Amino acid sequence: MFVFLLPYVCACLWGHVGVDDGAATAEEEPDGARKILADMDWGVWELGQEEYVAYRLSEVMPEDYEPEALKAQAVLIRTELVRAWREQGDEPLRVAGDGLQEWYDAGTEAGQALAAYEEAARSTAGLYLSYEGEPVQAAYFKLSNGRTRDAKEVWQTDQYPYLKSVPCAQDRAARDYRSDTAVSRVGFLREIQAHIGGESAEEELWDGMRFERDGAGYVTDVIFCADGGEVGRMDGETFRYLFDLASASFEAERTDTQIIFHVTGAGHGFGMSQYGANCRAVNGETYDRILKDYFCGADLAKIE
Repeated sequence: MFVFLLPYVCACLWGHVGVDDGAATAEEEPDGARKILADMDWGVWELGQEEYVAYRLSEVMPEDYEPEALKAQAVLIRTELVRAWREQGDEPLRVAGDGLQEWYDAGTEAGQALAAYEEAARSTAGLYLSYEGEPVQAAYFKLSNGRTRDAKEVWQTDQYPYLKSVPCAQDRAARDYRSDTAVSRVGFLREIQAHIGGESAEEELWDGMRFERDGAGYVTDVIFCADGGEVGRMDGETFRYLFDLASASFEAERTDTQIIFHVTGAGHGFGMSQYGANCRAVNGETYDRILKDYFCGADLAKIE
């Protein structure tokens, strides 16, 4: 998430900056609304919308991905902007400028490498993804375990009806689809005891761990049991970050001295699989079709 999800998943952007106290006139509003301000080493820099989209695109997706996949990602980045502007009344957004500083410092040497990103931003200029008139939660991630996740099932909310479980069989062919992470028994028990508290014996934590999963196969909860009762619980995303697992789609194999997590996919699993989007683009799908497949019932809209 990106988050964001979310964000699953989503961009670390928002803050209020640079707005005069007085009410803007109709003539002044276009200059004062929907600004993007970045904190640079030398001060605050105002970016154009598409300039920022191209920059963010370079941070989150490989440049050798297909043009239609890059366009789909550009629309999602712009959707993040629209959603943030609406949440704070079209006031300027403040963004971190660390990466931007490198972007500008690179100068002409970066020009060729950035061309694909700039073209994706230019060719989708002003477009964002909408559901029933509102910008969607623009979740995206690197690679699924073979399916994306259903937000209603996992989060128990009807707030994101467009985030449904979508098959992504092509993701299983990715080079980094599978990964293994080994954690020593001592290190594992130390982290678990620190996070769930209580006074459970090590053997209980080691032998009494079980997983609850969603319909896509991702771990939603890790539960620790002893004597038939629950002694601790941790959600799947927290658990995977605790042990630096590529995703919450994993199995565990214990030995006497360590636990090995066999992981499939990479990322939180909600919204658009970037690898899957690229595969669809290779197969001739356009960016609008790709987005409709991953965000059920959503439509493209234009910033007014």
